[in-house]
Amino acid sequence: MLHKQYCPRQSCAASKNAVRHVRFPRACATSNAASRLLLESRAIDVMTRAVYDDVASLPEPQWHKNQLRWSRPPGVRPVKAPSGAPPIIILPGFGNASTDYTEPFGNQDAALVTRLQVRGWRPYVVPLQRRDWFQVARALLTRRYWQAGLTTHPGYTWYLERVAATVEQAVRETGAEQVILVGHSAGGWLGRAFLGDPRYQQQQQSEPRQGFWASVGGLSLPAWGLTAAGGVLAARPPPPGSAGGEPHPRVAAVVTLGTPQRPPPANKKRDMTGGAQGWVDRTYPGAFFAPAGVRYVCVCGRSARGHRDFPRPREGPRIPEEYAYDSYTEVCGEGEGVVGDCVVPLDSALLPGARPVVLDGVFHSMSKIGTFDEESGVVWYGSEDVLDCWLGPLVQELGLGQGGAGSSSGVAGEGQEASLDGFCGEDREEAVLKAATAASAGASASPTGI
Repeated sequence: MLHKQYCPRQSCAASKNAVRHVRFPRACATSNAASRLLLESRAIDVMTRAVYDDVASLPEPQWHKNQLRWSRPPGVRPVKAPSGAPPIIILPGFGNASTDYTEPFGNQDAALVTRLQVRGWRPYVVPLQRRDWFQVARALLTRRYWQAGLTTHPGYTWYLERVAATVEQAVRETGAEQVILVGHSAGGWLGRAFLGDPRYQQQQQSEPRQGFWASVGGLSLPAWGLTAAGGVLAARPPPPGSAGGEPHPRVAAVVTLGTPQRPPPANKKRDMTGGAQGWVDRTYPGAFFAPAGVRYVCVCGRSARGHRDFPRPREGPRIPEEYAYDSYTEVCGEGEGVVGDCVVPLDSALLPGARPVVLDGVFHSMSKIGTFDEESGVVWYGSEDVLDCWLGPLVQELGLGQGGAGSSSGVAGEGQEASLDGFCGEDREEAVLKAATAASAGASASPTGI
């Protein structure tokens, strides 16, 4: 069986289209002829891409009970932090606590932070407890919430202030000039909001200004020009939820992991953020600050297809396809036949202008669907096998060198990869097929399946 799996995109000087890579089957010595015939008859299946500019380009996968199973692509190596790599700020998703990324279920070894540290990255997590999310309810007391007319204030101001404090902490402790924002789920669109909000751009110097940061709960939060002498405001900051025209100078890149980038259509479902999510997407649409040098990578999972039978033929907890149906309906207004990471639909997770990384079989969260306190048992964006598949493209986007999945190009076979740079269009496809056919001789079998 041909193994199709997504891998990072490589650019081609002669074409603006995403470059297609080959993954050929490993066959035992007695089936080389059959492998060659299979390659010739199904050449289009051999040539696959991991990164697509348009979700409509994705090939239809082999679904099993409306699910896809993850299999780590061959040739993907751990992506070590290049020299000079900025520290990473992890923005938790809605309902998540910082411990979900530092010590999930009491297991520090399985944490996203630990896995990044092992690779030489310097991760920080915005400090949150699960109960902190009740502060979002402040928005419910405003008329504008029920009119879907809110900005990020007042529901999410508290969150953005903690992001600002964590960014300055990372800069202060590492000496770096910039950071990378990695937003999981809602943390992605809130990261986009932080990037443009002028309220958090007052502090731009390498050393904190005297009185700019006040200690609150062990964190440094903006004190807005309070002098050391005590309590004199030097300048009034922009109000919370302000729209800005420049990116935060501390942010080099934004990575979104399974983020709902936009609210559901108003004629299908209410925006449960009271308009905040829609305001962010209208104010900073797509990769809004890319012309200013900010790099964007959006990582999306394709693991569950929504489906429900009415009336429900079974009792007990929802199975993944049912949970996906319900969640997709909340996020985009539709659930039947919609595909995504079991929480966020693929269409909703793609950010126009960002570098997309679509991964089959990757789920939304580290916890079991519908819970925060039980391990899922499936791979998510921060799993050991998955992490390198988006760190590679991030390294490439930052121009910090080659590494891991980001440098994998061409045909993988016998542990080797051949570059196809310089080939485009039909010439490239012909070169791909020739390389795959030639390399199939002597390959060994590699099982795959759902």
